[in-house]
Parts: sequence; C-alpha cells; structure tokens
Amino acid sequence: MRDILKNIICLLIINIIASIGSFAIILLVIAMFEPSDNIISKIFYDFSFQIIFLIVIGRLLILPFAYKKLENSANYKLVSKFIHKLKQSNYLKLIVLVIAYFIFWPLGCPWFSSGFYGQLIQSVLLGLVGNYLVLYIYWYIEDKIKDRKEN
Repeated sequence: MRDILKNIICLLIINIIASIGSFAIILLVIAMFEPSDNIISKIFYDFSFQIIFLIVIGRLLILPFAYKKLENSANYKLVSKFIHKLKQSNYLKLIVLVIAYFIFWPLGCPWFSSGFYGQLIQSVLLGLVGNYLVLYIYWYIEDKIKDRKEN
C-alpha cells in the first residue's frame, strides 16, 4: 500500500508542476490590468512577462524529462510500468488525454468558455492536454531517431 501511495504522489507532483504554467498565464493576465504608473512597476512587469514565458514553455518539457527519468526507476516500479504501457498503447494515450481534459474543465478561465471547442483549445494551451501532447510528440520523435540510427 505504501508503494502504491508513493507512486501516485510522485505522478501527482509531476503533473502539478507541469500544469503550473496555466497559473502563471492567469497571473500575467491579471497583472496586465494593473496600472503601471511608475518605472519600477513597468520593469517588474517586463521582467515577470519573460519569466512567465519561460515557465510556460518550460512546463511543456517537464513531462518528457520526468517520465524519461522515471521510466527505468527501481524506486517507482508502478510508475515505470505505467510509462511503458503508455508508450505502447494508443488507447491508453487517448484515455490519459481525456482525463487530462476533464481535470482541466472546472479550472478553465471564464473568458475562454465558448463551449467544447473553446475549452479544448484552452486545455491544450494551458492544461495538461498540451503537456501530454508534447510528451507523445517527444516519444514519437525519439522512436523515429532510434529507428533511423538502427538503419
């Protein structure tokens, strides 16, 4: 039971860190509406925009690196099995994308709530769906590079 809980907590922490970029974007949008009367707040805004941009781009790379590290981990055997099955099964990939989409649904921003397609675009750009799409693309490219090296 302890191993199962340890593995679940590990996956939760990775996914929470990977989705932190959406909160950064929301904070940036809120900061855009704040008045910037003095030069210090203007410099802070410009600096925070660059930092938040790096966080948003960096969050897309968290899952590929974390999953690569955990793929052959002896301490997290259940996570390792999950990653191996996820790499092999398109059906499981689709299930993970659907779960990631519905996890993001109640957290969506109200200005993007234009139905299913608006929520889907928002979930891809800000939520875990985008992170998992980047992960799947990373695995696809990695497999193509391995195949090319073998030939």
